[in-house]
Amino acid sequence: MKLDPIDQQIITMLQKDGRRSYSEIAETVGRTEVTIRRRVRRLVDEGIIKRFTVVLDSLKTGRKIRAVVRVKTMMKQASLIAETVKGYDEVDEAYFLDGACGLMLKVTVDDLGGLRKFLEKQLGSVSGVGEVETCIILEDIKTIT
Repeated sequence: MKLDPIDQQIITMLQKDGRRSYSEIAETVGRTEVTIRRRVRRLVDEGIIKRFTVVLDSLKTGRKIRAVVRVKTMMKQASLIAETVKGYDEVDEAYFLDGACGLMLKVTVDDLGGLRKFLEKQLGSVSGVGEVETCIILEDIKTIT
């Protein structure tokens, strides 16, 4: 499906604030509220909009340490490892990467002890996990919100 400029505007507005009202979007893009409802429904039905979600500020919810973890995997076990890490509460995002990169995880934990426990006890116990590289996030520069 090709997105026209109105669809692009709707998507951009919803990415910034998923709770934005259809009437507010309609006013901004110069269309009726009914038209906006139909377009959003079509974008959802066609899988362009996958879901509406809430993004939490992990620092305000008590979790203080965020890190990006690169995991080299044995190729034959990469899918099994991915399925396993999807179930960990500490893992906020997980991606398969091309080449030798393996998996990339964004994790959030309460403190450095929690990060160590996650890396050693959980991730370290998964069969097929090889080298692990961890980078602690110091500051958000740009996020999708």
